[in-house]
Amino acid sequence: MVEDQAEQSSQQPAKKPSRLKIVLIIAALILALLALKLVLFLTAKPKITVDYVAEYNRTSRPQNYDPNENAAPYYQKAFDAFVDMPHGLGRMYINWPIDFDDIEQALLEKWLISNTLAFEYFKEALDKPYYWIKGKSEKDNSVGGMTFLDRAHLRKLAETLIWDAKLKTIKGQFQPAFENVLDCYKAGSHECYSNLRLWEQHTGLRIKQNAVHGAMVILDRSNIKSEALKFLQDSLKQELDNDTYVPSVQAEKYFLYDRLQRTFIDNGKGTGRLAFNVDLEYMTLGDIKRKLYYCLKGPTRNEIVEQIEQAIAMSEPIMTKTPWQIKNENGDYLKEIQNIKESNHFPKHIYVATESIFHSYHKTRAQTDALIAVLAILRYKADTGQFPESLDKLVSVGYLQALPNDPYSSGPLVYKLTEDNFKLYSLGKDFSDDGGVIKVVTGQELYFEPGIHSPDIIYWPVKDLMKLRYEFTLEAVERLRAEDEAGSIY
Repeated sequence: MVEDQAEQSSQQPAKKPSRLKIVLIIAALILALLALKLVLFLTAKPKITVDYVAEYNRTSRPQNYDPNENAAPYYQKAFDAFVDMPHGLGRMYINWPIDFDDIEQALLEKWLISNTLAFEYFKEALDKPYYWIKGKSEKDNSVGGMTFLDRAHLRKLAETLIWDAKLKTIKGQFQPAFENVLDCYKAGSHECYSNLRLWEQHTGLRIKQNAVHGAMVILDRSNIKSEALKFLQDSLKQELDNDTYVPSVQAEKYFLYDRLQRTFIDNGKGTGRLAFNVDLEYMTLGDIKRKLYYCLKGPTRNEIVEQIEQAIAMSEPIMTKTPWQIKNENGDYLKEIQNIKESNHFPKHIYVATESIFHSYHKTRAQTDALIAVLAILRYKADTGQFPESLDKLVSVGYLQALPNDPYSSGPLVYKLTEDNFKLYSLGKDFSDDGGVIKVVTGQELYFEPGIHSPDIIYWPVKDLMKLRYEFTLEAVERLRAEDEAGSIY
C-alpha cells in the first residue's frame, strides 16, 4: 500500500513555475544586461595603440639631420644665459627707450648689457641651417601634452634683441641696430618649417612680425641716412627671396589622431564612438546632452578620420594662394574647412585650424614687403628731399625691384601721399579700401568693443598705437563703470 502511494506520487507531473515568476526572471535578466551595458558604457576606455609623439619626431626632424648643424644647443645656451626684463620696464604701451624716465632708461641699458652673452649664443645659433628639438610630452605621452617652452624663450629673446636695436639706434649705431633686426627675422625663419606643428609655425611668424614692427618703429623715430636704409632693404629682400617656407597642416594629423585614439572607443572595426568617461575640456555640464549624442549616435572613428583627411587635403593646396585669389575662385575652401569644424559630426576637440595660419602667413609676407617699400620710400626722400609720387616711380628709378603685393587685393599695397607724410596699407580681410583710417571706438557703436579699429592693415605712418589703446581702454572702462554705477548704462 505504501509502495503504491509512493509510486503514484512519483508519477505526478512536477509543478511548473508560474507565468509571473518567468516574467520576473526575464525582467531581471534584461535589467542585469542593461546594467552591464550601462557599466560598460560608463567605464569603457579608449586604447592607446600608436605613439604619435614618436611619429611626430620622426617626420619633423630635418632630412639628412646632422646634430652639428642643429641650432638647438646654441639657443639653449642663450636661454640659460638670458635675463628677463625687469618688472619696472614691463609697461605694455612703451616701445621706445626714451619714453622711459631717466631711472628706467638706466635700468633698460643695464638689463641689455646683462644679456650680452645670451645675444652672442643667439647669433651663433643663426649660423646653423635648422632648429630642431626632439618633442617630449609632459602628460601621458600625448602630442597635446608636448611643451614648447623653448619657443616662448626664443620669442622673448628676440624681443629683447629688438630693444637692443632701438637703443643702438638712439646712439647712432644704425648698422648694428639693423643687424639685430635681421637676426630676429632669421630666428623666426628657424621656426617657419612646414613639418612642425601649427603652434610652432605661428611662433616663427610672430617673431618675424615683431622684427618688422621693431624696424618700423625705428624708422619712424629716427633720421637715418640712405646707405643704412639700403643695407636693411637689400638684406631683407634677400631673406625674402630665399625664403621657401609655405605653411602646412600635415603635422597636425599626429595631434588629431592622438586626440582621436584618446577619446574614442576602439572596437577594432572603426565604428567606435566617443567614450563617455573621457574628460573633454571644452565641455561643461550644459554640454552633457551633446556629449551623450556623440557617445550614442555621434560620428564613428572612421567618419572622423575621413573628415580629418578631407580637411587636411583641402588645406594644403590653398596655402600658396592669396586670400584675394581664394575669394575670387568658385569655391571658398576656407569656409568649407570651417564648416567641417562647425558641423554636428565633427567634435570641437578635433579640428584643423587652417584659416589662422593661412592669414598669419600672408600678413607676415605683406608686412615684410611693406617694410622693404618703406625703406625704399625713405631712401628716395633722403636722396631727393621729397617723397615719391607713386610706388611705380620707385620701381622705374631702381629704388624697388617690384611693387609690394597686397594679398587682399589684385594689386599692390596702397600708397598715398599726405600733407607731410605718406600712407601705406593693405585692404585687409574685407577686401575694401577704407582709406587707411584708424577709428577710435568709444563703446557706444554696436558690435564694437572700446578700442582702436581699422578694417585696413596699416603699415605707415607708425602710430604709438599701443600707448593710445592702453590709455583709451582704461578711460573707456572707467567711464562705463561709472555709468553702470549711476544706472545710466541700460
